[in-house]
Amino acid sequence: MSTYKVAYDALRERLAGLDMATIAERSGARVLGPDRIGLRCLGADYVIRYPDGLVLEADGQPAPEHDAILLLLYLTESTGRTLDGAWVAFEQLPGGAGYSASFRGRVVMPLMRTFGPHPTALLAAAAGLDGERLDLGDASVRLPALPRVPVAYVVWGGDDEFPPSANVVFDASVEGYLDAEAVTVLAELATQRLVGAANLAAERGERT
Repeated sequence: MSTYKVAYDALRERLAGLDMATIAERSGARVLGPDRIGLRCLGADYVIRYPDGLVLEADGQPAPEHDAILLLLYLTESTGRTLDGAWVAFEQLPGGAGYSASFRGRVVMPLMRTFGPHPTALLAAAAGLDGERLDLGDASVRLPALPRVPVAYVVWGGDDEFPPSANVVFDASVEGYLDAEAVTVLAELATQRLVGAANLAAERGERT
């Protein structure tokens, strides 16, 4: 049995022990019926069966275990904490310092490689992830990665003196929903989808 399978089964069991209305209230998920919870993540809709915790994609197919674990972690760990309205760096989150090298390699570096030379491509790539433009850096977007977990992606294109750079920051309230490891997984998933959208646009000749 895979490690993912063990974690998935444990989270499904944990979800079954929680009240559905409380889950929805704390996480911002939607109650779709007596045995269905709706959750939007990075522009994609998912359905979580209750109480067995099976996570389904919009087409009814089972979600990849990696994604399902992340969504169940969010539902079972959400505290209902309100947004703080202040962006903080990953290293400022509890436990973030210990994952900073992994976070930079998995989240920030792919972002910089893809969008550093083409900052405005970030705006188009974020559109399919429900992104909203921000006034930071040379290009920036706010992604509602999960209902109560906004993430900001910022890119600087660089010039003759400075190379391109990028950063990913979070509302300080994220610690009430996910730990540093899960935040890394979520941000990595967002980066993968942004990069994938940009690469597809480039193949179609749509990059600006």
